[in-house]
Amino acid sequence: MKEDTRVSSFSKHKNKLGYIDPTVAGIDIGSALIHVAIPDGHGEAVVIEFGSTTPQLHIIVNTLKSAGTTTAVMEATGVYWIPLYEILEESGIKPVLVDAKSVKNVPGRKSDVQDCQWIQTLYSNGLLRAAFRPPKDRIKLRSYVRHRQNIIKTRQYTLLHMEKAMQLMNIKLSSALSDIGGISGMDIMRAIANGERDPAKLANLRNKSCKKSQQEFEDALTGNFQEEHVFALQQALEHYDFANKQLEECDKRILAELEAFPDITNVPRPKRDKDKKHDGKYSAARKPKKNTLSFDAAEILWRKSGKDLTALPGIDSATALLIFAELGGAIVNAWRSAKEFASWLKLCPGNNISGGKSRKSKRQPCTNPIAQALRMSALSAKKSSSALGAHIRRVSGRTDKLKGIKAGAHKLAHMVYHMCKEGWEYHEKGEEAYEKAYKKRSFKNLEKRAKEFGYTLVPRAA
Repeated sequence: MKEDTRVSSFSKHKNKLGYIDPTVAGIDIGSALIHVAIPDGHGEAVVIEFGSTTPQLHIIVNTLKSAGTTTAVMEATGVYWIPLYEILEESGIKPVLVDAKSVKNVPGRKSDVQDCQWIQTLYSNGLLRAAFRPPKDRIKLRSYVRHRQNIIKTRQYTLLHMEKAMQLMNIKLSSALSDIGGISGMDIMRAIANGERDPAKLANLRNKSCKKSQQEFEDALTGNFQEEHVFALQQALEHYDFANKQLEECDKRILAELEAFPDITNVPRPKRDKDKKHDGKYSAARKPKKNTLSFDAAEILWRKSGKDLTALPGIDSATALLIFAELGGAIVNAWRSAKEFASWLKLCPGNNISGGKSRKSKRQPCTNPIAQALRMSALSAKKSSSALGAHIRRVSGRTDKLKGIKAGAHKLAHMVYHMCKEGWEYHEKGEEAYEKAYKKRSFKNLEKRAKEFGYTLVPRAA
């Protein structure tokens, strides 16, 4: 196999700082070209340009091995870094992924050659930290779980296409039903796609629990049926059914991957406090949601991890599975405290202090799947009678809803960290206990402030 490599014209780079670790190589990855800065042991770096095909990736590995390189550092550029990362990991060279924001070069000195040299210089002198990547045995499970989320999004898009087709035919199904993707909505749309046009017969397909009357349904289902719009509805229904089939196949893959992990505990999973009523009885079974997993993920996760994240308010089995796949057991060593974990999820306010004054900063965008799932869980817990729900409502009333949801997600992140790392068990205190503790804490602060100003609080007479 002929090596198609060429040394760049900017191949020599004098490192004035001096390498602390001279066995580090810096890699700048693109879709077509990859530039590698390899130290030569004399305070300089040789930059070699490679292609991005699989044979070229193996040539990169052989070149690094022949140069005595033990660590290869690269920045996260789309998904182009993943094949090289996996090949380096299999070859025995330690791959390190760093955040692209932390390796920004000086303005006016931006090129692929200088980027790989800059990455190699920073990491060699201990100025960069490795980004988090879950253990190798969790990568496959994480890919399946993320793919499942994409299938759910695709299925949601098909519902929008169905709604558009119904509106073009002037059928107001969305005004008669709260969810056109439910049993009644799907039965009615399938009947229309199969040729049914009688509004009375279509209205009879609805569920008996629908609040709208027969006449209201008939008026909403009387439409202007055009062939092209019916065809679009048929195509959307086929796409919806295909997405459901893909979802079932994905669930089978996830289940098989979960069963491959060893069992940690054989103790039965304890009953969750959020399932209990105040009289000690358990609430009646609710209708399963459309995106629910086809297997009992909570029970399997309890056996595989010994932790029941579904005991936390707002967290269901799908969210617990997402956290298990994204983190695995790495939470024990990846973050030293719950504050660091919440900061990694970008659920904390940033520090922007200059001259002793705090300045306003823009909200950092976050695409972390765990952070998004915790926000959705906080939104679900907001209406509950739990202590977390009371906290979210209090913060939302004081500021706004978005900040209240973020505060709830921040508390959930702390709970997840302590439960996964220290084995904490969650027991619900309830809304009343939270309000009582909040009043006690507020009264203590008032007493402290009054004492600072030389006053004493006196209880008002009954």
